[in-house]
Amino acid sequence: MLLPLVLIAVLSGYQYGGTFVAAVVCQEGIVVASDSRMTFTDEAGRAFGYVDGFAKIYVERGAAVAITGSIGVEGELFSSFVNRNRFLLERPVNEILFGFGLYLPFANSNNVGMISAGFVDGKPMICSKAPVLPQTCLNSGYMSNKDSALLRDTLMKLGRAPTTEEAASALKIAIEEYSRSDLAIGGPISILKLTNNSAPEWLANSFLNSSSSQICDVVREYRAGRQRITPLSTAADLDRHLDAACSK
Repeated sequence: MLLPLVLIAVLSGYQYGGTFVAAVVCQEGIVVASDSRMTFTDEAGRAFGYVDGFAKIYVERGAAVAITGSIGVEGELFSSFVNRNRFLLERPVNEILFGFGLYLPFANSNNVGMISAGFVDGKPMICSKAPVLPQTCLNSGYMSNKDSALLRDTLMKLGRAPTTEEAASALKIAIEEYSRSDLAIGGPISILKLTNNSAPEWLANSFLNSSSSQICDVVREYRAGRQRITPLSTAADLDRHLDAACSK
């Protein structure tokens, strides 16, 4: 299991992150799931707001990548970074994370944990890579950046590999349960199903249609009333921090 990580990207002293991602090897393939919350944290580490509905799972025709700990790449939303570099998603599951690591700016590559999922010679494989840890790959079981006792117990009680339906349900319930004690986790849950020789299938919330490319674009949309950023204290405190991070 990927060791629990507390990893966040930094932009002008302000931090953006918070993630629950996991991948489960199933009888018929692999299920990958994540929350969709981007949490805004000041330079002292205090969360002051969040926005939901941001992609953390990316897939083309083959392997999928789930990102933990970073929504931005030097101010650019990770979804925009991936869209500009779609070729990174064409590598095999056991190579794809190295490609992402090479193309990410140094500051981000040291603040990002990643999980990949796909097939090698027709067999399912999930891999994880963190800044201070070597890549680890498994052909069975699951990987997550959060140590969810509920997810672990649910899968262990089965005594066998779960079906994709069982895995999707277990992941959804585990993320929802974790979000009740961690405000950095939340929002609609993305669930992706991978099967060998079939196109990837989104079971829930692909979040592919964001028009924003920069983190500060999200802030500007909030100021224009087109995006909701939820304050964790007062609206005035939220605006003060956002003004410091993203000039008007």
